[in-house]
Amino acid sequence: MTNLSSIILPVLQDMEESYLKDQLLKFLPNQEESFSKIEKSFKQLTSKVQDKERLQRFFHSWSQTNNSAMTVAGISNRMTMLVHKNQPIADKEALLQSITSLNRIVDEDLAVVGRVLHSQLFYTMATNICTDDDWLSRKYLNQSAYDFKAWKDQNSLRNKDIMIALLTTLIHEIYTHGEVEYILPKFESWLTNDYGFSEEDRDKTLAWISVHCGPTEKNHFFFAVSSIFYYAKAMNVDLETYDLETIIKDYLAKKSAVMEDVMEIEELSL
Repeated sequence: MTNLSSIILPVLQDMEESYLKDQLLKFLPNQEESFSKIEKSFKQLTSKVQDKERLQRFFHSWSQTNNSAMTVAGISNRMTMLVHKNQPIADKEALLQSITSLNRIVDEDLAVVGRVLHSQLFYTMATNICTDDDWLSRKYLNQSAYDFKAWKDQNSLRNKDIMIALLTTLIHEIYTHGEVEYILPKFESWLTNDYGFSEEDRDKTLAWISVHCGPTEKNHFFFAVSSIFYYAKAMNVDLETYDLETIIKDYLAKKSAVMEDVMEIEELSL
């Protein structure tokens, strides 16, 4: 049976041996409770035609857990600020390589490659399914989604330790790889069978999901790995002083809370 773990774990096993790989393989497989909640929410969403308010709340809150391009750009900005402020850097060439790897995560999102901003693709998907763009209203933002983004921004943009930002990005990228691969066939079947979309309209609507499938998010994950190793070299950071368990557990617990919250709140309103 295809589930999030079955998509994510093979990618981790393809990593070269390292402390980072050991940490990921130690803690990610233990998150089945969170994975199960997320899987259940997507199954419920794609099981039938949904109430419009449910869709609006779903897409607005879900978008807050996926909107990472600006966050990654912010981390890159923080790294260049080290040079700008003449902070001690052990290896400036390694820092440049770290920034270069990090920026490759957002090439597609920012239309550096390709011709369409990924934010536009998400807008098209949500608007086509909701039938208008009222889903953009902040009244559809669940507290759990606000909390998820606040936590992620705290780790990535405000924590004094940039390595925490990079490790948080790492977890986001490997999780997102699993999510898009898991949901694409469900969304395709849902729009075809329950909403009567033509194949052409369905594919245009789901472009935000499909463009992230295949090698895209997987490559982003490995760019995050590269950025971490180069940053550790640049700043003389010992990666083995970092325990990924808290970041992994917090990320998935907060993500699953968003997905569970969206579905439960809307079920109570039916």
